[in-house]
Amino acid sequence: MKKDLVARVQGILNEAGFLVSSLCEARSFDLAARREEVTLLAKILHNIDSFREEVARSIKRAAFCLLASPIVLGERRGGSVLEDDVVYYRYGIPALNAHTLYDHFVEGVQPLVYSATGGLFVNIDGAAMREAREKKNFSLGDVAAELGVSRRSVSKYEEGGASTAVEIALRLEEILRVGLIVPLDFLKSERPSPLSALGAEARAEARAEARAEGGVRAGAGVEEACSGLEKDILGVLEEIGFEIFRTAYAPFSAVSESGGVKILTGVSKYTARMIKRAKITSSLSEVTRTKSVFVVNGKVRRVQIENTVLIEKEELKKMRDTEEFACLLEERAEG
Repeated sequence: MKKDLVARVQGILNEAGFLVSSLCEARSFDLAARREEVTLLAKILHNIDSFREEVARSIKRAAFCLLASPIVLGERRGGSVLEDDVVYYRYGIPALNAHTLYDHFVEGVQPLVYSATGGLFVNIDGAAMREAREKKNFSLGDVAAELGVSRRSVSKYEEGGASTAVEIALRLEEILRVGLIVPLDFLKSERPSPLSALGAEARAEARAEARAEGGVRAGAGVEEACSGLEKDILGVLEEIGFEIFRTAYAPFSAVSESGGVKILTGVSKYTARMIKRAKITSSLSEVTRTKSVFVVNGKVRRVQIENTVLIEKEELKKMRDTEEFACLLEERAEG
């Protein structure tokens, strides 16, 4: 079932003009896709209720680092199907079915409705609502009486401070004779600016904001490495000047950043599995407009796998700074 859904999602994204990566075959996101300035990190599941919080955190972190939008594509939630043109949310990440994906990116029709505790809701234009109400000389109480809600609820609708049930929104449009429902910009998320463009104080503030917004720890890297080899290699990268963003469950181990340049960074021994991961990471780097490198514990048989550069651990330990590292990457990429 998932295989068919994956193929359908890939087809929709290709039809919509996205550059689509290889499948990641990892617990984190399944693929990356980019069209102009929109980059998606997509998790594809038959049932979105199987989405786990730790995986959501991992995808959010990767999206934060790569200035991408995380998204979940599925067919069901629990025992019911996902409704067309409705956006659901799992751990703060929008989830939708393939029909909604097609409508949005191929047909250019934005969804209006989202699911939350209590039912289906929409966003309304509070300023337009107030203007229409005042033009008709309706008081807040007049509208509240027509809707069968409190005056305070009507005030909150105008302020944009309350979710509006679909039935209430439609009734409001009928009473005021004006369109009020606005499309959902479900890909938009308030991400802090890229950390490389910020000073030390602003970086600390950005991390604090990221922690508060969904548990993304922007600067947590080396201390969260899951193996001794990762801690060792990512620690060296940090020492020579890179900022490290650990990415659990992804084909690569971290995103290394210096001077605005982001590098998808893998850490591994030279194995058949590493070669496969390096190929996937190469595809991801093309989509996300980053560089890719694998630091290998031991000897390498070649210095590049597709667009992923291979560097031996001992070579890395001889480097003094990020500039030397970048020069080696460029030399091997051109070779």
